[in-house]
Amino acid sequence: MNSYNDLYEILNNISPISKELWSEIKYKFKEKTIYKNDHLFKVDEDVKDFYFLLNGIARYYYLTPEGKDFNKAFAYKKGHLLSSISSVIGLEKSPFSVEILSEEFTVLYIPYEDFISIANENLQWQKLTLKIYEHLIIKKERRESDLLLLNATQRYEKFLEEYKEIVNIVPNYQIAAFLGITQIALSRIRKEMLLT
Repeated sequence: MNSYNDLYEILNNISPISKELWSEIKYKFKEKTIYKNDHLFKVDEDVKDFYFLLNGIARYYYLTPEGKDFNKAFAYKKGHLLSSISSVIGLEKSPFSVEILSEEFTVLYIPYEDFISIANENLQWQKLTLKIYEHLIIKKERRESDLLLLNATQRYEKFLEEYKEIVNIVPNYQIAAFLGITQIALSRIRKEMLLT
């Protein structure tokens, strides 16, 4: 199965799109591979594309003026959409960066303008776009809720549940940055949970 077929299956599972439509538009997607420690995009860049993950692991992170970073999310599931919505719609430059954590990271990407142009002309793609945005909003709401309502141990337990596929791959300092705690605090939590 090639990468275009993989992406079709993923998008079709989100919201049905016909094979005929996919045949017409798939050429607008391009494949790109980048490597460990490189960035898909960085803070203050103009992001113009929607990137759909085919394989690899990356982290979204914010950087404080003092140089401390906080992880917003991890991307590792096939089909994961990576982008900066505020940037692709032209409001501002990206407020965060996406760094590659795996040896290789492959995406299929499409210019956001093309993605929206297809939606403006096709009801199936319009429904897909709506479903994608709904998913992004729900994910953001859950992340905010976790940071506001759960203590550090509860956030770590939830991380272990939601990110079980990568928990042994991502370094603990990156996990601590995602949880909003120090690496020392994470070590303490892991010790209390008998994970060290």
